[in-house]
Amino acid sequence: MEVHDRETFLGTLDPVSVSRDGTEVLIQRFIPSAFLKKEKRNFGPLVLLEVTTYLAEQFQGLQAVSYLLSREIELHGDGMQVALLQAIGAEAVAISPRPDSETPGNFVVQGVWAYNERNLAALCHCLERERAIYRQWDAAVETGQSIAVLRDRLRQLLARGSGVRGGEAAD
Repeated sequence: MEVHDRETFLGTLDPVSVSRDGTEVLIQRFIPSAFLKKEKRNFGPLVLLEVTTYLAEQFQGLQAVSYLLSREIELHGDGMQVALLQAIGAEAVAISPRPDSETPGNFVVQGVWAYNERNLAALCHCLERERAIYRQWDAAVETGQSIAVLRDRLRQLLARGSGVRGGEAAD
């Protein structure tokens, strides 16, 4: 599955496995494009949320999306992968060593996102937040703002609260 931002090729999810009955999808590996590799910003969280949202909206029979994410999808590190999956309501989220890795300290994050109203609301909320962060980067580049100023603005945005965590409304 190719991932694009308008005309820009961001990378490929490969493999994407679909169960025989079409109710479950397994996302395992994101291979970033050359463009993405040279960018200073992190697209991982946005790509993961956009793909999950696309699957949830386009495939009526979808019941679950399973994740088996290695470092290739890089979401600010393994801890952030766990936090993101938990924030969208994924269950059985865990980090485990990647046994076949040539690089020591390489881990896999796994979890299962079930399609239901609560998880869909959490997914949409997280997607809106990541899109806002993405737009902040674009705006900063266009106006010539420094990365430090942008980072402070993003921290403020995130500090205002995520609103939805673990598939439930936050107080």
